[in-house]
Amino acid sequence: MPAFFGRYQAAIDQAMRTELRPHTLPLYTTLRYYLGWVDTEGNYDPQPAGKRVRPTLCLLACEAAGGDPEDALPAAVSLEFVHNFSLVHDDIEDGDRTRRHRPTAWAVWGVPIAVDSGNAFLCAADLAVARLTEREIPAETALVAGHAIAEHYLRMVEGQYLDISFESRIDVSVAEYLGMIRRKTGALLECSVYAGAMIGSSRRRADTVVDGLRAVGRELGYVFQIRDDVLGVWGGQETGKPVGADIERKKKSLPAIHALEHARGAAGQEIRTAYRQERIDGAHLERVLEIMDDLHTQDYCDSLARQHWQSAKSMLESSTLGDGALAGGTAHDFTELGEFLLARQS
Repeated sequence: MPAFFGRYQAAIDQAMRTELRPHTLPLYTTLRYYLGWVDTEGNYDPQPAGKRVRPTLCLLACEAAGGDPEDALPAAVSLEFVHNFSLVHDDIEDGDRTRRHRPTAWAVWGVPIAVDSGNAFLCAADLAVARLTEREIPAETALVAGHAIAEHYLRMVEGQYLDISFESRIDVSVAEYLGMIRRKTGALLECSVYAGAMIGSSRRRADTVVDGLRAVGRELGYVFQIRDDVLGVWGGQETGKPVGADIERKKKSLPAIHALEHARGAAGQEIRTAYRQERIDGAHLERVLEIMDDLHTQDYCDSLARQHWQSAKSMLESSTLGDGALAGGTAHDFTELGEFLLARQS
């Protein structure tokens, strides 16, 4: 992870714990378990935390816009809770029994409790962002930030719907895929930067910086998901997934869409036949990987991710965000983050 992540992690963790502290029903044991704080019985059992990318981006953007990162903590906590709401429900929808090397919520407590737990994360997110007014953030800014988070998590839900709807199709285009990931993954990443920048600039109305950083966040969302798709097919042991994991599950990630769209002749027939099966494994899985290799599908995905990162980097170097427009060394931090997302291995 980029070095600057360490600058915010303790504050994020403490703010999340504080937000959940008043809630003592056993329901909240599932939330604390999912966050890696306790075991299934609620006993202290610290586990490696997630990357906390979204709350970190929120605090970084706040600092970049000239604000105090502490002011953005309610929004940062809200964004992380929204993210975990989506993961709890994703685990159910995908049938995943493990996440972060532990059983998922539904695998431990069953689907009904897991659904309720995901909903609790979302409600806690709404309550958390409302605390912006306790930090003397202008009421208008607090209202807009809360509205932005709600609007963007609705887009995230829309993206999940589109992703599910793609599962039964073999004619999904790259353009449709990009529209889907802008919602499913990109919306919350974009909002993380947008909300943080808005809060950071609330006392000096640096609207051009807010708009510029929001655009950077949008491009980083594309980079994040495209790289995730590459790891889902070719990531191997560093991701904890076997090679071809997303192919086996017939996920319409970018590698699958590219291969289905460009394979011709016998190869095209083979890959379409494979994706019409209930599951792709064995020789069929190996053949799909061979077809992707022949089409240079991984090179295509890597190139598209680099294009979006170059777009973000150009914005960071533009007249709007360059030449000291961003506070401190935060421009370098955003660059470090982009390079990390482009090459991450897990």
